[in-house]
Amino acid sequence: MLLIVRTARHRYIVRREDVAALRAFTRIASYHQPGDEGRTSIIVELGPLLDPADISVMQRRHALIIPLRRRTIALLVDAVDNLVDHAVVQPLPPLLRERLREPWATGVLMVDEQPVVQLDVRAIARSILLRRARDAEQK
Repeated sequence: MLLIVRTARHRYIVRREDVAALRAFTRIASYHQPGDEGRTSIIVELGPLLDPADISVMQRRHALIIPLRRRTIALLVDAVDNLVDHAVVQPLPPLLRERLREPWATGVLMVDEQPVVQLDVRAIARSILLRRARDAEQK
């Protein structure tokens, strides 16, 4: 199954099996997942990560929960919608894939006659951890 996730300015598609859970999130609430004692959660806005101008002003958000070995990543989006199981995602052509700064986009799907990029949220979560580790080493 695929999910359509919406940020303030864009729509993306993610594979449902890459997301362990979906949680409601408010800006004033802190994120804690039961059973996560000892694991540090990192909360990141997906919109600005992909497009610096994609900043949400919504108070109520959705968190895509991606557990990794020692940390849980919560990617914040404005909305999440289900999409049919049998959608055919077209892989990105090799020339385009090679030109991407980050290997996070894996394909494209036409939704309502508009192309929507499919994201690999597990790769995004791993990149976030690597950046945090690099930043910590530089301090």
